[in-house]
Amino acid sequence: MRSPTRSFLLVLLLLAAWFSLASAPASAQETGPRLLSVELSIGGLAVTVRAGGVATVHPDAPFRVLGAKSDAWLDYGLSFRLADFPELNLNHYHTLTNVLGPRLYTTDSLELEVLKSGRKIGSVSLLVRLLPIDWLRRAAQTQDLGKKIAYTEKALALSPDDDLMIERLADLYAENGQYGLAAELLSSHGRSQKDPRWMERLADLYLAAGQREEAVAALSKLAALRPGDAQLLGRLALLYEQLERWEEAAVLLERLSSLQNAAERAQTLARLAKAQESAGQADRALASLERAVVLDPARPALWQQLARLRGGAGDQAGALRALERAAALSPRDANLHLRLSQVYLAEGKPAKAAVEMEKVAALDPLSPTPLLNLAQLYEQIGDRPALAGVYQRLRKLQPDDPDLAYNLAVLAMEEGKPEEALELLATVEKARPDDADVREVKLRLLLSLQRWDQAMELAGRLLEQKPHDLDLWIAVLDQTAESKPDLAATLLNKVLAQNPDSVRLYTLKAALALDAKDPQAAVKALDQAVKLEPKDLKLKFQLAGLLEAEDRDAEALELYEAILDADPAFPQAEERYLSARTRQLRRTNPAPAKP
Repeated sequence: MRSPTRSFLLVLLLLAAWFSLASAPASAQETGPRLLSVELSIGGLAVTVRAGGVATVHPDAPFRVLGAKSDAWLDYGLSFRLADFPELNLNHYHTLTNVLGPRLYTTDSLELEVLKSGRKIGSVSLLVRLLPIDWLRRAAQTQDLGKKIAYTEKALALSPDDDLMIERLADLYAENGQYGLAAELLSSHGRSQKDPRWMERLADLYLAAGQREEAVAALSKLAALRPGDAQLLGRLALLYEQLERWEEAAVLLERLSSLQNAAERAQTLARLAKAQESAGQADRALASLERAVVLDPARPALWQQLARLRGGAGDQAGALRALERAAALSPRDANLHLRLSQVYLAEGKPAKAAVEMEKVAALDPLSPTPLLNLAQLYEQIGDRPALAGVYQRLRKLQPDDPDLAYNLAVLAMEEGKPEEALELLATVEKARPDDADVREVKLRLLLSLQRWDQAMELAGRLLEQKPHDLDLWIAVLDQTAESKPDLAATLLNKVLAQNPDSVRLYTLKAALALDAKDPQAAVKALDQAVKLEPKDLKLKFQLAGLLEAEDRDAEALELYEAILDADPAFPQAEERYLSARTRQLRRTNPAPAKP
């Protein structure tokens, strides 16, 4: 039992303290006591936190305030509150999960204030201490990929050496298309330099990010650990090929081929040949491909590549054999038959080229291109029936094409079918009514059919378009003169009017005059020809002969003399000269009459 004396003294001390506070100046009351520390229970453990200090609290750990100390001589009338949650009774246990709810992941700390008689005398901070598992749990609860990444990054920041978490975050980066970031994350960890699984994963990420050089480095380290891994060697070789690092690709492909069965080895040898060729090793490339076709002789692509390499090595016969083998293995490959046709043509074998082009046409029946190529081949071969057949097939594809109708008309004319040719030309004339070539063919057809009036009318129009095509007009005149010399003579005068300096036309006119029994006209025409070509001794000789026939020996002698002066050995010139000279002397000095 407490003694009365001690109780009395305690009352006096309390009164004195109260009196001193009541009578103290205002400045002293304002400063008042200051907080020294707060005692907490966190997860069942007592924790003392100095004023202004920090206590870390896991969201699921129950906490409450046990008490506090100040610099006052008597800690009486102290109360506690959380600044943002003043209604909470901190004498009871709470958890940050329950207090903050969804704000748990966005709140760094809470201020725990200590008050004396309702006035704040200090505070401590309750730091929200989240563990990696909390952030991972949070990441698992959201469907937003961006948030999953952000929460996992926070978890990794709390445990930066956690291999599983690094892989998880790398997977999320990759899922989000951030392959470079995922690769950077894995490569920053030492495990990526020694763990084969991580090396392969890193190479995949580099490839997805388009960083092929980095992928090569990763796979090269992995290949050093697994030298007999054929799949790995194939991947690395493919990267070297894509990077055009041909020599390195060739080394790896050579190793890879030694690990494969026959079918796989053939394809690898084909790749090896390409790498060797690209690296400037043409002879080795050819040898590799020869090995490939032995292992897999039924693959057309290998024979095509072999044909190209043999051709490059100067073995044209071997190249052709390889290409023939490829075409035989691919009967429906139009491009391959087209190429073989071109090779045959280059080898000077148009008939074989046509055979292959027929296959191309059969494989692509709606395309006019192979038929046009066939037309050229048959024309080169001289196979007119086959050429006509090609044009007929073309016309079925392009019934309104005037060029095809024209070509068919020419072929019909050459085959002696003028009526058919004229019918075809009628189609062409509708499309090209003033075409000179069409009119020329039609003129020849009308002449062959002896439709003279139509022919002469058309000849007049054609002469306006082709006035100087002497080969044409001489052929027309020759054909007309056989049956209608009068029409030929009339047409010849029109042609001569357009070509007054043509020796050929004057010689033709002389021939027509002779046929018409008009030697004077013949002499006149041939004389004009000689004037145009005074050095043409044959013309002079012909004219001299006509003059002799007309008893114009003096003029003939002048021509013979000119011929002999130019060429004393001109055939028969001297004999003809002497004969004409003898006749002239006889006329001048006739022989005396016999008694």
